Amino acid sequence: MDKTIVKPYEDINRKIYAYTLPQVPDHDGYIKVGETTQETSERIRRQISTAGLYADFLFEKLAKKWDGTWFRDYELHRFFEQNGIERANFNNSAREWFYFNGYPHIAEELTDKFIQQDYSPLPLSEKISDYQLRKEQQDAVDATLEYYHSDNEEGEFLWNAKPRFGKTLSTYDFIRKINAKNVLIVTNRPAIANSWLDDFKEFISWQEPTYRFISETDALKNKAMSRKEFIDETGMKVDEEFTQINFISLQDLKGAEFAGGEHKKLKWVSEIHWNLLVIDEAHEGVDTSKTDKAFEKINRDFTLHLSGTPFKALADNKFNENQIYNWSYVDEQNAKENWDYSYGSNPYERLPTLNLFTYQ
Repeated sequence: MDKTIVKPYEDINRKIYAYTLPQVPDHDGYIKVGETTQETSERIRRQISTAGLYADFLFEKLAKKWDGTWFRDYELHRFFEQNGIERANFNNSAREWFYFNGYPHIAEELTDKFIQQDYSPLPLSEKISDYQLRKEQQDAVDATLEYYHSDNEEGEFLWNAKPRFGKTLSTYDFIRKINAKNVLIVTNRPAIANSWLDDFKEFISWQEPTYRFISETDALKNKAMSRKEFIDETGMKVDEEFTQINFISLQDLKGAEFAGGEHKKLKWVSEIHWNLLVIDEAHEGVDTSKTDKAFEKINRDFTLHLSGTPFKALADNKFNENQIYNWSYVDEQNAKENWDYSYGSNPYERLPTLNLFTYQ
């Protein structure tokens, strides 16, 4: 009798492994994290034996998430980078080495979090800070809160504030104050995405462990959580547990089919009831019929406009005086000159003196 067994597929036995090379000086602090379907010890031996090296083995884990899905090492590598772990570039090769600065347990902790589909950021450095808003920032938040809780039908507010006002951090404070669960940030300048993510990591994520920052813009590639990762982790239990802060570009929004564009993307934006829509750099590319149509498709409770030069919106009387908080260069210089030192050091002291000239 023919006892040949035909296997229609190959069993997956992929493992994630990690080791260091303590005798190689330029690898100090770096950990190799790779994958294999072989015996791990044999895989490591083949990698280093020709160089006469020995490895300090750290851990081995099945490359399988808690829900049963298999993953590849490059997916884990991306998660490392999202958490601020630097990838090595040894002669433009050996791209599986990551700098953990002498803390190998962090590599295993992050791997376990990824396997458990817990994509919350893990504080890895001293760059986490509490914050205290400056008076003008607190005034902006307070004015917006007062309007937000009023009976006004127009659920829109404008921060007409000079550059370097701190609109990003102040917006996060407003989000916390209103206990928003679904937040959408849209900008015509995707390059500013890093400032939103950096402030989130430094000031917010460690204080609000259920907050998630989600973006797939090119500027945040391999840095922010993807939409799929958010869904995998949370099961979309936003109202119950999690707050989602989504960052997208205005160009992508206008190009989406649901918003009048030609591309089948971002449909989920139209399916969520947003507690807050934030339009950053609100003076850029916003006042067009195509943009208006896109924003009309977004179901939301409140809209916060951020701009340093909202001249067209002001000229068109889009906002009344109760819907605007203003902070100009002149306001900042007055605050610098009139600071009451009984409150402590002057936060404006390092700012340059501004001279204004008029010509006839």
